Amino acid sequence: MIYVFEDHYALDLEPLTLTRATFELRCGTLTHLERIRRVVGNQPLALVVRPELAAVMQESYPDLSVNPKQVEAGLWLNGAALWDEAAWEQLGGVRGFVGADGRLTGGNLTADLSREFYSHLKASTDPGFSPQAEGPRLLRYLWDHLLANAEQLATDFERWYRDRASTDFPKIVHVVGDGDVFLGKDVTLDPFVVLDTRAGPICIDEGTTVGSHSVITGPSYIGPKCKVWPSSFLEEVSLGPVCRVMGRVTGTIMQGYSNKQHYGFLGHAYLGSWVNLGAGTTTSNLKINYGEVRVSVNGRVVNTGSRFVGCFIGDHAKTAIGTLFNTGTRVGVAANVFDQVTPPKMVPSFAWGGDGREKYDLEKCLETMATAKGRRGQELTEAERELFTRLYEEGG
Repeated sequence: MIYVFEDHYALDLEPLTLTRATFELRCGTLTHLERIRRVVGNQPLALVVRPELAAVMQESYPDLSVNPKQVEAGLWLNGAALWDEAAWEQLGGVRGFVGADGRLTGGNLTADLSREFYSHLKASTDPGFSPQAEGPRLLRYLWDHLLANAEQLATDFERWYRDRASTDFPKIVHVVGDGDVFLGKDVTLDPFVVLDTRAGPICIDEGTTVGSHSVITGPSYIGPKCKVWPSSFLEEVSLGPVCRVMGRVTGTIMQGYSNKQHYGFLGHAYLGSWVNLGAGTTTSNLKINYGEVRVSVNGRVVNTGSRFVGCFIGDHAKTAIGTLFNTGTRVGVAANVFDQVTPPKMVPSFAWGGDGREKYDLEKCLETMATAKGRRGQELTEAERELFTRLYEEGG
């Protein structure tokens, strides 16, 4: 049996992991779980998540067991790690745990050890085990996903798309460089689109439209049914499905179903799902003194060790026109950022206004979420309502 798990550091990836499991985060062309399922093939999987996420995860993955009552001997994969075929094959030859940076990234465990480990995961406590070998790369924070994204985009393209690379392009589309481009079914490239592959490959998935005079610079992935508005500039991006994008976006991951449909700069940012950025919303991604950026995460301030860090925005958050984010800003779930041109670097979940002193009315919040999802042919499920209500009551 294969178990994909979250460990007790899951909230170090908030605000995105307030509403999803760590293995649903995106890096490269895939989420961690999508990559794991490709690597392990058709072998049976079970998911181990925080109790508050179990119902939502079961809705999302009805074919998988979520938080099983009993566990057996098997292979355990940390959902925040970048698993590939080499790491998977190595795990099969280990007896015990593998790790990276002092954390457990996986294990090949006996039934007794599986049960002991599972008890720690359910209690969200440190199991105290030591790894016997080096495991795959672990992405502890959201900015680690951004730092790993370019290399992972190139790796994913080589593994999953190169043998399907496109060679036939409209005459009015210009491809720069000797790199590869993958175009999915029903992709529309309007006149005078530039695909710049000099720094890496470009993958544009099925049903996506790229407007005239837009420049896409690789390595980049644009997911299914996205819309890139004319005269946009995208560089080193990973966009999940059904995103709407305009303006300049660089070094950024968007989980899916999010909108940046107007002018403005978005740099080295990670956006959740159902986010809507008002016209002119702009992110600073570099301090004026070129110093390393610090970010508030899970109740503490962490030095990212990086000079290029933008913002991190939770699901269903929205910004007013002209919002300007400082480097390292964290915006919580369903926050409505308005009435301050430059909000503080820590905007709480369900904030009503940029300063976070007022709280969004819960029923109106859920109504707006349902409306947003309905516009894309989806519904806000009862499990989602319960999760958002719990987050609201706990303070986000």
